[in-house]
Formats: sequence, structure tokens, C-alpha cells
Amino acid sequence: MYLLKISKKGEDIEDEDNGVLAVPEFQKILKEKKLGQKAMKFIALSQDYDSPYRYLNEKDRYRQIISDIFGKPKWADIKHPLVQAGIDKYRALQRDPLDDQLEAFNKKIDQYTTLINNWHLDQETAEELQKVMIGIEKLLGTRTVLLEAIERRGERKTISGEQTLSFLEDRAVRLKDA
Repeated sequence: MYLLKISKKGEDIEDEDNGVLAVPEFQKILKEKKLGQKAMKFIALSQDYDSPYRYLNEKDRYRQIISDIFGKPKWADIKHPLVQAGIDKYRALQRDPLDDQLEAFNKKIDQYTTLINNWHLDQETAEELQKVMIGIEKLLGTRTVLLEAIERRGERKTISGEQTLSFLEDRAVRLKDA
């Protein structure tokens, strides 16, 4: 997973030397007797980019993860302030500006789809529709490049120390190598 690593058996959170478990919000959850590792697994599985549940909508994702971890359909502590703080922190730590860009692109694509669905097509408007379709094609092409960058984010190259290549630098390296 992107921030936390869960053992292959799915039982424990593995302590990698990446400092994530030193985050105060996560420490509090792990130390709280009624929360602990299961609550932390819930947070990781429900919020992580690389979670196997990532394609479910939030409501279904929460329900499925709660069922899988706790063996019941509901979990009373989902509203616990420490759990909510852990969710917020997890989201903040893995937030990437590329995700904001992707969200913006997806909204624009939805707007284009609505526009086309409501478009009354006749001889006079056909040329305008063609211009819109060209715009959509360019938008989808840029979105594809953005998705590729998001897919690669776990495999970032380092410049020196912990610094990573920017999106444009990484793209330039890939084009040069191609």
C-alpha cells in the first residue's frame, strides 16, 4: 500500500522504516485499546491509493472493509474522534497535487458529457459539436498522461537524497529513453 504496509496474511501492520507510524494521530489510534491495529487497518484500507477496495464508492468501501476486518456490518467506532483524525491525516499525507488535477479533469469531462447529451444536433450546430469533440479529445489525452503519472507515483526516481523528479522532469526522462 502507499503509506502503510499490511502483512501478507492481513493480520498486522508492518513497521517499515518510513516514519509513518511515528505520526501522532496514528500512534494514538494504535495505543487506544479499543481501536489499535484493526482501526489502523480500516483507515489504511479505506483511504490508501493502492487499497484493493479503492474502486468501491466510499459507503460501499467502508461497509465492505468493516465486514472484512470486524466480521460485522457496522462498527461503532467509525465516528470516534481519533479514527476521524486518523482518516484526515492519512488523506493529507498521501495527497498529491496530481489527484487534484485528475479530479478537475474528471469534472470537466463530466461537464462535456452532459453538454453533448443535451446537445440538439442539426446542420447549424454540427460544426460547433465537432470543435467540442476535438476539445474533449485533447482533454482525454492530457488526462491519460496524468493517469500514467499517478500510476508511476509509487516508482518515483530520486534526484538526490529524498527529492523526487517533478512530473515534467520525469516525463522528459521517459521521452528521452523512448
